[in-house]
Amino acid sequence: MKPLWHILHLEDDPSDSELVQARLEVDCVCHVARVETEVDFCASLDRGGYDLILADYTLPSFDGLSALKIALGKRPEMPFIFVSGTLDEELAIEALKIGATDYVFKTGLSRLLPSVQRALREGEEKAERKRAEEALRRSEAYLAEAQRLSHTGSFGWDVSSGDIYWTQETFRIFELEPVTKPTLERVLQRTHPEDRSTVGQLIDSASRERKGFDFEHRLLMPDGAVKYIRVVAHPPTSGPAFVGAVTDITESKRAEEALRTSQAELAHVTRIMTMGELAASIAHEVNQPLSAIVASGSACIRWLDGPVPNLADAREAAQRIVRDGKRAGEVIARIAH
Repeated sequence: MKPLWHILHLEDDPSDSELVQARLEVDCVCHVARVETEVDFCASLDRGGYDLILADYTLPSFDGLSALKIALGKRPEMPFIFVSGTLDEELAIEALKIGATDYVFKTGLSRLLPSVQRALREGEEKAERKRAEEALRRSEAYLAEAQRLSHTGSFGWDVSSGDIYWTQETFRIFELEPVTKPTLERVLQRTHPEDRSTVGQLIDSASRERKGFDFEHRLLMPDGAVKYIRVVAHPPTSGPAFVGAVTDITESKRAEEALRTSQAELAHVTRIMTMGELAASIAHEVNQPLSAIVASGSACIRWLDGPVPNLADAREAAQRIVRDGKRAGEVIARIAH
């Protein structure tokens, strides 16, 4: 099946345009839109839908070089081929320098079809590269934003050469300028002095044994602030380089510490409340026999102090004192156990 090409042809001679179309339709189906003024040329570019621009170099009210500059501004991705009888080699080369794709003389239209095929192929390859570059830029932008949101940077470490590669977020975590060259020395300089020895041993072990690692440690910033980070890395299946991630876990560490503090305060308050409830319960249970003891003691004294001591009632009151005292002792013993 022949390809379908939509061509914008800047040409003032209809017969030349028909001849060009006939040459191309040997190997394709062409829809050719012929224009000959700047206004129509610009309007066609604005509407779009064309695969290729063919242009004469000299027209009564317009010229191909001006058309090329307009096309480069409006549709820089679209191939632009001069097809002219008045274009000499020197002007053709100058047009190529400005941005034309190719040139074909009207006296040599046998070159037209190969030139168009090559231009369209190169244009598609260029468009594909542009799409790939845009996809890569989007991917890099998404990755950078995801790292920023998750406070996770990535790194590469070539053990053989000692070279270290950081993403933007890793520089931000270590609070170093992106122009700074990452080194193990700088990593250790940023490491908290109390963790420096341990981190150094882990790095030495990883470089010797080529084994992955996963550990947490602290960073000490120039302003005295302390950061907590988690470093995870593994060696790839081949090669000397480690690939890993650095996550700023300072906020989660602070949240854990705040939670522990809250739990400790809650436990303390709970103990105080429990002790208060216990004290109230003890007071309630002990007050009853103590009140009875006081009442019985007062009665005993009253019966003994009478004109005629009432020994029977005094004895009974004393017995109640003994009984209620034992009750109070049992309450205390029960709580102690």
